[in-house]
Amino acid sequence: MSAFTLFGLVLLVVVVLFALANPGTVLLRFLVWQYQTTVALAVIGAAVLGGLLVFVGNAVGQRSQRARLHQLQARIRELEARVHELSAARPDQKT
Repeated sequence: MSAFTLFGLVLLVVVVLFALANPGTVLLRFLVWQYQTTVALAVIGAAVLGGLLVFVGNAVGQRSQRARLHQLQARIRELEARVHELSAARPDQKT
């Protein structure tokens, strides 16, 4: 188990314990929207929403890095082919 995973699990336990220790009701307001819920549900909901945002952001970042990796691999193949062409054109030199 990686340290990052262990940290995430410990943080999850702390958030759940905090949420369960605060069972009072709270009124959530956003612009014109209002919703009355318990502190526990609000905290757990915020943690889940934050986790989803991190997951989506990470997925987008990995996708762009994967695309960049493919571009660089294609460039390496092009340059290797060019080196091979140049070395074949000069048979007097050892490779």
